[in-house]
Amino acid sequence: MNLAKATLVELKSRFNVYDQKINWKVFCFIFCFTIGAWLDINGLWCELPIMVAELPEGWKLPSILSASTQIAQIAPFTYLIGRRLAPKIFTYVNVIYVILSIGALSCLLLSFFWNTTAVIFNQNHSIGLIVLNFCLALLDGTSSVTFLPYIGTNFAKEYIIPNYIGESLAALIPSILALIQGLGQDPGCSNITDTLTNKTILEPNQIKPNYSVQLYFLFMFGLLCISTLAFTLLNFSSIAKRERKNAKINQRSRTISEKSEIEVSPENAVNSQTNLTSTDQQKSQPLTVPVAGNRKEQVFLLTIIFWVSFLAYGTLPGLQSYSTLPYGNNIFNYAVNLSFVFLPFSIIFSIWSYEASVRQIAIEFSIVLVFTFYIIFLSIASPCPPFLDSWFGPFLTVFSWILTQMMYMRIRCLVAARLERFGEKVLLILGTLTMVGQIFGGLIIFLIVNVYGLLKDKDYCATDFHEYCY
Repeated sequence: MNLAKATLVELKSRFNVYDQKINWKVFCFIFCFTIGAWLDINGLWCELPIMVAELPEGWKLPSILSASTQIAQIAPFTYLIGRRLAPKIFTYVNVIYVILSIGALSCLLLSFFWNTTAVIFNQNHSIGLIVLNFCLALLDGTSSVTFLPYIGTNFAKEYIIPNYIGESLAALIPSILALIQGLGQDPGCSNITDTLTNKTILEPNQIKPNYSVQLYFLFMFGLLCISTLAFTLLNFSSIAKRERKNAKINQRSRTISEKSEIEVSPENAVNSQTNLTSTDQQKSQPLTVPVAGNRKEQVFLLTIIFWVSFLAYGTLPGLQSYSTLPYGNNIFNYAVNLSFVFLPFSIIFSIWSYEASVRQIAIEFSIVLVFTFYIIFLSIASPCPPFLDSWFGPFLTVFSWILTQMMYMRIRCLVAARLERFGEKVLLILGTLTMVGQIFGGLIIFLIVNVYGLLKDKDYCATDFHEYCY
């Protein structure tokens, strides 16, 4: 009891310290704005249970979309080159407005053309979905090198927390909408008689959602409009301007000047003003520690970010169908959407522990690797993963997906909070490695699934696993 009480007192104390360092209105502006980071792509992935069932690519669709997303990462690199050659044009504000505006337009188009198909190389492909996914990825990938650097450059490190809360809400909100849509149902199969051969075969029933995919993407369009409005308030409202780093420094300077005027002796006043101004300049400068120590910590944390992106945003998305569909369409839906539902909790918890040590980050990364390798093992074992005829198999699969998504998001938040003190350049490198990691992971999975065909699916209506596993 005493331990629990002491823990609550400690948590309350940490929250009070955090509360004194931020303005909660600006906190809300930031997480509403950063909801726009990957909202549209996350929303598209939440609809995969119905898309995999209806579109011609079937189980291969996630890996195709993942590869399309990775190829689109050329856009952030183009932005970085443009920022170096024309910095007055490629500002954070200009590029973020482009990202949010075109993202909203693409969601509007998706609501009408998501199921448009065309024959390419003698095969039917979901051309509307793939092309618009590529357009969304061009923009959302650029958010990795604009959203966080914008916040880290203009606001205190405490505001990195709402940045990741918004990013996690970008996954939570679409997943809740998908769950309300009713995609968790397993539609089952029906006997269909072929009129030509007079044979009866099992065909999967079509999923009947509570509301259409078109309406779902119109919701996404509305949310991106809200995100754009929040970004406008963050840029132009007086409340947000007062929370900027340069405003804080100017406010400290004015306070020091007022204190110096209280001194009675003119000579002391001059000396006091000089000393206080010198002290304030030292406080306003970033904390410096030995370069060797800085370099080792930066390299280690940036390496972790590369592997987090490689696994969480490159490798695992292409394996969703192969690791979950053998257990049923409902397990596929729960793994995709519940993992998004729990994301914000991992970031909210970080309010009390955002100043984590490098050792703690390394330990948490080691834990999540275990569950990541289990998901990869399930995909390799498809369509006959372990515990197929038991409740434990589906439970462990969904649990692994939820835990990996939560921990990867938390690790990203902890790493960014530690690297913020090294300045804008390091945050840009962090965003760049995030892109590079997911590019390599996504392309490798595309080759494994679509080129070499190393992973196997099964007939949806083969309900008896003994038919195809033994």
